[in-house]
Amino acid sequence: MLDQLQAQAGYRTTTRETGTDKDIELRVFTSVTAKLSSIDPKEIGGFVKLAEAMHENVQLWTTVMADVASDDNQLPVELRAQIFNLGEFIRKHTLKVLDGSETVDAIIDINKAIIAGLRESQRIREAA
Repeated sequence: MLDQLQAQAGYRTTTRETGTDKDIELRVFTSVTAKLSSIDPKEIGGFVKLAEAMHENVQLWTTVMADVASDDNQLPVELRAQIFNLGEFIRKHTLKVLDGSETVDAIIDINKAIIAGLRESQRIREAA
């Protein structure tokens, strides 16, 4: 999942990233969410920036969905299904944001919840 996340979200660097899968997921989610939060679609060029950030977010979620759908994923089946359903919501809601019928707020809130969960997981690992 690491390589897919980095490639699909556009965060591949010339130097190899260090850290666990969760650390890299956290960095990618944090970066994409910060972009989404900072864009004002009403500014000149804002809609283009929003569309680009939304595309990155959908790519990220597509990767996450593929990961939780994999037989190799060790998360509980119910949690995997919930994460997959969030990804489906993200994909559908993105279209509504881009056609102007919805705001990006729900997507940002979901991403922030994922970030909080990843941070909590990181905190638990570090305490162990």
